Amino acid sequence: MAIANEPPDDVLIDILSWLPAKSILRFKSVSKHWYSLIQNPSFISLHRAHARTFHCVSLVHTDGDDPYHWSMHLLPDQASHHDLDLSFVRPRLSKDFDHQGSCNGLVCLSLKSNIVICNPATREYRLLPQPPYCTWHTHYLGFAFDSETDDYRVVRFATPRETDDYRIVRFATPRETSETMRVIDHRTHIYCMSADSWKELVVVARNHDFTGYHHHPCTSLDGVFYWLSSNAYPYGHTKIDAVNTVEGWFERRSLPASVCSHLQTNLCLLNDSLALVAPLYDNWLDTQFDVWLMDEYGVQECWTKKYTIGPILGSHRPFGFQPNNEVLMTGCDNGMIVSYNHGIGDIKVYKQLCNLPEVGFLRQVFQYSENLVSVKRRLD
Repeated sequence: MAIANEPPDDVLIDILSWLPAKSILRFKSVSKHWYSLIQNPSFISLHRAHARTFHCVSLVHTDGDDPYHWSMHLLPDQASHHDLDLSFVRPRLSKDFDHQGSCNGLVCLSLKSNIVICNPATREYRLLPQPPYCTWHTHYLGFAFDSETDDYRVVRFATPRETDDYRIVRFATPRETSETMRVIDHRTHIYCMSADSWKELVVVARNHDFTGYHHHPCTSLDGVFYWLSSNAYPYGHTKIDAVNTVEGWFERRSLPASVCSHLQTNLCLLNDSLALVAPLYDNWLDTQFDVWLMDEYGVQECWTKKYTIGPILGSHRPFGFQPNNEVLMTGCDNGMIVSYNHGIGDIKVYKQLCNLPEVGFLRQVFQYSENLVSVKRRLD
């Protein structure tokens, strides 16, 4: 029953849809009518669309003793800081879990073959069914939202452990010599949250040996999951590995010819395009990075250089872009986060995290916006 003298539903929905998720959740107890409005999938989709216009960059770190406690800082509001409490997933994941990605306010965590999707705003979580070949090594794990199907997906690329069988093949190296190495069997599976199940993706591999060290989180765009990878030992050339969940192929592609392989090379999104941020080495005292955009995947010469960041005095490492296209970087001092406007060469210090007593290890930086999406199963 609606409350007397309350605004019409369309006005109420418009007002509520602009509020933070935690504030909206408190209004669910006002009345059954308000509860029904807030639980409506169309309202949740509207709130998600509005939340995208207020992206906050979350600086995720722990104090070293409690990995379930993350500290989140909202940029550009330097005074805004609050905790992201993940202790509600403790029954399903021990403290050694890895963060695999954040999308529309949902966070994906994993520990070996145990994978959890949780919503810190609603404090709900879902333990995914064990993936097929769960004893295999997880070579890649990515989490993303599929706008075409309005669904959340997890992609897992697994290979047998060294104790399992593998086959020996001959292959041509970049130097046109022939060497013997093992090409490991592989399986790629996709989890769809709406179906709550895994399905195998029949992957066609193109010129890939399925070996490598993958040192960056996944970046997804238009149904394709991207990772930067390099040889485990000795360190070799950095490549881009991609799994297309729509067309069903796996591919390894080269970086632009002028880009040097380095762990500070980073993949991120810029204006709905895949961007490569690659360091230059003209002067070790200064920071300089080239920003490349991928024009079309599958085309050998698909990279276009857009601009160069810097030179900036000191050592900095880019990790992403703000909605206004300013580049966010970790600074030369521990705990410093800076934003750089390449158009005017202006640099701003946003956060000096080391001034906060609870700060320990800066684990990862990602965009986060609260969401009302429920991750509970219908029968939970």
